[in-house]
Amino acid sequence: MRPNIHQGIGTLRESFRDAISRNASARPTVAQQCAQAHEAVRQSMVDAFRCDFPAPPPASQALLQAAPPATAAQAPARADARVAPPPPSREAQGVAKANAYTEVQNHLVRSHPLERQLAEYRRDNERELKLGTKLGANAWYHFGIVDFDGVIDELEKAVALPGAIPEVDPQATRLLAALRELNPTLKALTRYQTTREFKEDGYKFAREQHPILVPKVEAAAKAMDAYGNALFERELARDGRRMAMLPEDAPARRLLATSLALRRAVQRFEALRPKTDTASFLAALSDVSSANRQLGATFDGMNPKASSSCTGYADTVASVIGHGRDVARDIKAKGDPSQPARLFNDAYNRSVRDFESCQRYESRARPS
Repeated sequence: MRPNIHQGIGTLRESFRDAISRNASARPTVAQQCAQAHEAVRQSMVDAFRCDFPAPPPASQALLQAAPPATAAQAPARADARVAPPPPSREAQGVAKANAYTEVQNHLVRSHPLERQLAEYRRDNERELKLGTKLGANAWYHFGIVDFDGVIDELEKAVALPGAIPEVDPQATRLLAALRELNPTLKALTRYQTTREFKEDGYKFAREQHPILVPKVEAAAKAMDAYGNALFERELARDGRRMAMLPEDAPARRLLATSLALRRAVQRFEALRPKTDTASFLAALSDVSSANRQLGATFDGMNPKASSSCTGYADTVASVIGHGRDVARDIKAKGDPSQPARLFNDAYNRSVRDFESCQRYESRARPS
């Protein structure tokens, strides 16, 4: 889950930068939103993973502690009374809504691996759900698909926010409808397992609900994929626009071009299945290889030399490419690609960290 979480945090950070670059007067509002988002992300990471997530810097903490400006109704009637701030600009509204959508996606990634949960549900209950099966005394009904109460609440609030995100709004609405449709069935079956009612009715309710549950879960999983892809494509389009504004041979452009190519390859990787055609994935890896060669040549020609995090990023990307080609080889040979796929994921996780370090410490290669 690490690359998805990194992606979400990066999207939050870049959305604040973009808002200020488009409208400098929005800086106070965006600064407040940034501080609030930092604390919200920190708390969610601590709660979910018990990790050591950095606290907001002192300036952000001061913003969080500051009292909100007095409204016109609350302000005392004197000449120096503070007035209510102006309503958020359209840019600030867009930033807030995009950040809310990203938080929903982070929640989904952390807590709702729906395709895996459905596969485990089928595997664990296959025997018991077959009609006519004689159940033994130790038979058990394993459900294990978590309800979407929290996500639905977050997504309802995000959809209701002012502003428009044309690339994501339709997918968010579809996802919300799919989760609302699925959630009552999940809750009913969770209660069914928790109360051990399956031992009383011999799996009657489970068998009745099975053909209702599975299509709803599959529809929700499809809507989740479409929603995540819409957010991902929006991020790629934004970075593509940023890259187009940089000089052709600038280190920042080379770095961003490699990152974009790699993220597109990861999309192809996630679409792979045991018997799928790997041609598009291999073509995406070739694009990554070409971009990475140009990036390496750029780093080699820099004086003073690029930071170790930047050269390490190029080396790690090369490892991602190699493991990706191993995955394609095993799929084509009808072998088991799980080991190279794990190595591919591990290397990609390292590349995300190296990319962020390069942006942070190597100003010559910072795509900004």
